[in-house]
Amino acid sequence: MTRREVREQLFVLLFQKEFYAENEFEEQLGAYFETHDFGEEQEAVKERLGSICERLPEIDQQISAHSRGWKLDRIGKEELAILRLAVYEVIFDEDIPVGVAINEAVELGKKYGAEGGAAFINGMLGNIADE
Repeated sequence: MTRREVREQLFVLLFQKEFYAENEFEEQLGAYFETHDFGEEQEAVKERLGSICERLPEIDQQISAHSRGWKLDRIGKEELAILRLAVYEVIFDEDIPVGVAINEAVELGKKYGAEGGAAFINGMLGNIADE
């Protein structure tokens, strides 16, 4: 899998997380990994997803602090999942340049987000990256 494909799968998993209780999500996660071929990337995807989920309170705090009056529950679930992944990459993943993380998030926003979602994502991440 390419980095872009891995990132897209992480987005899908983070998006799914919004719809399940923690124990149900673990079951869904197991089923997802059984039905999707990640090849040799499977352990890396699981590890990265776990790292993102561990840091969700910090990630969500960053999103809330820069959302200018938008509560997390008002942000579209697609955009929220993309933002969570991108904020993780911007703040916690030193292997990914900030510009790449933002660009990839904007591309995911164009593909999966609502109209105007990519611009919202770009603005939010630009503000977070400027700090």
